[in-house]
Amino acid sequence: MKRIVLLLICSLFLLTTETYASHYEIYNEDDRIVYVTGWHVRVGDQFITEDNMRYQIDKVEEGRAKAHLIGRVAMIPYDIHSYACMESSVAEAADVPKVAIYHTHTDESYKPSDGTDSINGKGGIIEVGNAFATALEAHGIEVTHSDTVHNPHDDMAYERSRRTAVNLIKNAPDAIFDIHRDATPPDVYAGVVSNEKVAKLQLVVGKYGATSEQIEEYALQLKAASDKVHPGLVKGIFFAKGGDYNQDLHPRSMLIEAGAHTNSREEAEKGIAMFADAIPPVLMKKAEAAGAVAEAAGVSASTNASTSGSMRSIMWVVGIAIVGGIGFLIMSTGSLHEAKEKVKNFAAREFGDVFGKKDSDKENK
Repeated sequence: MKRIVLLLICSLFLLTTETYASHYEIYNEDDRIVYVTGWHVRVGDQFITEDNMRYQIDKVEEGRAKAHLIGRVAMIPYDIHSYACMESSVAEAADVPKVAIYHTHTDESYKPSDGTDSINGKGGIIEVGNAFATALEAHGIEVTHSDTVHNPHDDMAYERSRRTAVNLIKNAPDAIFDIHRDATPPDVYAGVVSNEKVAKLQLVVGKYGATSEQIEEYALQLKAASDKVHPGLVKGIFFAKGGDYNQDLHPRSMLIEAGAHTNSREEAEKGIAMFADAIPPVLMKKAEAAGAVAEAAGVSASTNASTSGSMRSIMWVVGIAIVGGIGFLIMSTGSLHEAKEKVKNFAAREFGDVFGKKDSDKENK
């Protein structure tokens, strides 16, 4: 029986452990690489390239995926303000805009600068968040930057960082950013933008949640604004079916990949600081989001309000493991009755000391 329990544990471990490629190269119909990302890609995921071409992934193999072109995205509808307006500061606005920044994966670091790609605690990504905060403050924006640690670096980190996001939303920010770094070769994010050597950015939209369409429009607004002031800074937008990444908490919630672990932290800081120049015109269009922000802070801003994609996935995996284990037990014993007897005997033998002999005796009666 103990062997069966051990087998069940091993099965659960295998079910909950996927082998991901370090990064994915995505090819188009002409077998040409059109996108590279460290995100685990799935069939049905979509992405928008630096030049605003939208693709959908049709096939995924180890470290490689095939995608077909959906078409070019017309960015004009998302271009909120003119260039002149974008250059101006928002400091003179009646209400000073507020931005919140946090990091789900606080360990993430930049190997060329930090000596490692991960630090158990506060990694180099915190400094990148500081650079973003400083640049936003130069535009007259009020910034709250949380460096709360959410280690270990796993999918459950989003459950832990959800509490941080909820607390930040209580201050009614106009936007909230979860800053990460990607995991790709250095050339994927390295570039020269506005005559400076920087690490480019990737925006990530979780398509699992009910608010995904709203977050997608927000991402397109951000890219349109960035394309106008710093063309080429945003290397693309990745639409991930695998989770919501806490973007259900706020109508202007965005996950940003600032370079990769193979880029220097200094270049990532320059890139994210440039991106701050694109934020003012987007935040100035505040009226339509005000009600949604208040609702998010009062209703959705609860760790129990909705279960994120990662938690739901784990619940499914546990359920499958239990059903599979029961099936295996029945097959190995030959009958349901025999399986019940083995489970009963195992429980009495292994947990008798916990529940007490009297309870065991009652069960036997």
